[in-house]
Amino acid sequence: MNSTIANKKYPRHRQKVMKGNFAAAEAARLCRVDFVPSYPITPQTSIVERIAEMVSTGEMDATYINMDSEHSVFAAAKGASLAGARVFTATAGQGLFYAHEVLHAIAHLRLPIVACNVGRPSFPWNIWSDQSDSLSQRDTGWVQFYGESSQEVLDTVIQAYRLAEALDLPVLVVLDAFYQSHTSENVWMPDQDLVDAFLPAKRPGVTAIDMDHPQAIGGLVPPEHYGKFNYNYWKAACEVEEIAEQIATEFTQQFGRSYHNVEAVNIGPQTKIVLVTVSSITTTARGVIREHPDVGLLKLRLFKPFPKMTVLDALRDLPPDARLAVMERNFMGDREGALFQEMQRALYQRPLEIMDFYAGVGGKDVPPATVTRIIELAKKGGTQQVMWVE
Repeated sequence: MNSTIANKKYPRHRQKVMKGNFAAAEAARLCRVDFVPSYPITPQTSIVERIAEMVSTGEMDATYINMDSEHSVFAAAKGASLAGARVFTATAGQGLFYAHEVLHAIAHLRLPIVACNVGRPSFPWNIWSDQSDSLSQRDTGWVQFYGESSQEVLDTVIQAYRLAEALDLPVLVVLDAFYQSHTSENVWMPDQDLVDAFLPAKRPGVTAIDMDHPQAIGGLVPPEHYGKFNYNYWKAACEVEEIAEQIATEFTQQFGRSYHNVEAVNIGPQTKIVLVTVSSITTTARGVIREHPDVGLLKLRLFKPFPKMTVLDALRDLPPDARLAVMERNFMGDREGALFQEMQRALYQRPLEIMDFYAGVGGKDVPPATVTRIIELAKKGGTQQVMWVE
């Protein structure tokens, strides 16, 4: 990582060149994480390797433990969080699948853990970019954010801890394999005291270890109480969209960089097509739509719980004949991809035509020519609602 002298753009920052995985690791350090259980899996490995290096050199004051599997990683994370620690870990692909059981437990025990997932396919497996792993966990109860750049990954991890600890919910921050994880970018690194002012020390929860008041914690709940746990979780989940936006606003005031749950670009009465994207494909789409004044962009940063009200507000000025073109880097074993399903659910009472385009599945590159092809197909319309685009 190369440092440069900070300038006036972001006071109390230093600019560094780093890969997305290093940005995630540095974010964990800045958040003063206490406990990091780890298991290497490509393309996530360099996140935990960098954290191990920082712990060994004293740059990061945390307990770092190598585990024997991703299931054990998240089980250890669960235990440490129950005990009151601020916990971070990272995984990818099959590692996230293997931890599926524990993901449910962490969410419904209301543990404010933050984890990074470097998205890769399920099966037939490879190590390139795909979002099927994280999107297949959308019903585990974890909040999900998708970062467009290394800077956004670093900044989102910081915001994720604020959100997780405000609502007692776990948060998954997702970045694309290789397009983000192993690609070097300029990243503004905030000073430690700037992060400390935004993210106070974690307060011990009701399950934190107290030697004077020992307790045992289990997961067995009789039917007459089960609904109470779910109802309280539901109330917290319903607050995510609003609280996440408030935290993003405070982040802008503190750090100078602006984020939202949903970003609308060139969406108004003149718009005929809206590209719906998440993560790094968004950057390519931004460049393409500059040549298409009647095409807008809807970037989903918060994906779960799905920000329905923000999406509806972003699309409120669209003409009735406008079409949405959803770009999917996932395959969920269904006719439509995960983004299309969530958009269709959000727009149930808004009669806008939605088309679904599988593009970039399994790590296949999505160059500007592919985005242009999607725009052409969306403008043409027709009876074929779902398409695979090369």
